[in-house]
Amino acid sequence: MRPVLAAVLSLSAVAGSAQAVVFFDGVFNNADWSLNVITNAAGFGSTSAGFQVLAGGNPNEYRRIRHQLLVGPTGNGAITGLHLNALSFYNPAGGAITSINYSEDSIAFAGPGNVQGGGLYIRQGGRDYIQRSPILVMPLPAFASWTPNPAPGLVASDLYEISGAGVINPFSNPDFSIAGGVMQFGFWRGNSANQNVNTDAGIDNWRVEIIPAPGAAGLLALGGLVASRRRRA
Repeated sequence: MRPVLAAVLSLSAVAGSAQAVVFFDGVFNNADWSLNVITNAAGFGSTSAGFQVLAGGNPNEYRRIRHQLLVGPTGNGAITGLHLNALSFYNPAGGAITSINYSEDSIAFAGPGNVQGGGLYIRQGGRDYIQRSPILVMPLPAFASWTPNPAPGLVASDLYEISGAGVINPFSNPDFSIAGGVMQFGFWRGNSANQNVNTDAGIDNWRVEIIPAPGAAGLLALGGLVASRRRRA
């Protein structure tokens, strides 16, 4: 049976705060995800691919991410893939955000060092913000099988703006206040090195939990809904 998008009111309140709003995907239909690839000058020509795999996830479908980092002679090269979910929106005007609990299951197939860095990605007001404190990693052999990779309690200053030229600005952050514009959510994966690198990794059970400020309605995520992409039975 084809997976369907379920949207229901969140009934699980977080202690001391308004109701949480949760976005989840454990299927990763290709139509639900887009990919924007950013490289710095030294990594020009590098490539990234993201695509659904129907089996071998935790437990079934997952999204696989492959990077080919090509480093020029000018210095340290970097590639960042911004994976954006087409179904996950939140408007802080309906409830300022206290924090965001992000989690994913990660696996590393091939690559040196930490294989790929990653974390939460937010697009707001035409700008891109990626989680940098902390950066989630997936070194081998610790991530040779599916492993939880959580980042609880993220605040706005934990996400930095990344420009189209790959410049990361720690002083430019998303706006979690009621004055902030609509947010769209996803995840990022990246590599940086002073030599050519190929990496191969996967993600499953992508989850974003928004904790609205105490007393806030927090109900303007797609009209106050919790959206999830469920697996096939």
